[in-house]
Amino acid sequence: MLEVDGDTHDADSAKDESRTAFLEREGYRVIRFTNRDVGSNLVGVVEAIGVALAARPLSQPSPQRGEG
Repeated sequence: MLEVDGDTHDADSAKDESRTAFLEREGYRVIRFTNRDVGSNLVGVVEAIGVALAARPLSQPSPQRGEG
């Protein structure tokens, strides 16, 4: 899961940490960037996403209807 956080997230990092922990328990991987990162360093953001995907590839797609 990719999340882009605005300035309001700076004040409530405990809520973000709790939400991230919940999502990770559900099997999601959370990658966060700030609006500032996306606006000023989009190439770096895209590279970081690529590194994260390479480290842990996406799961296989669900079988087609009737398969498996």
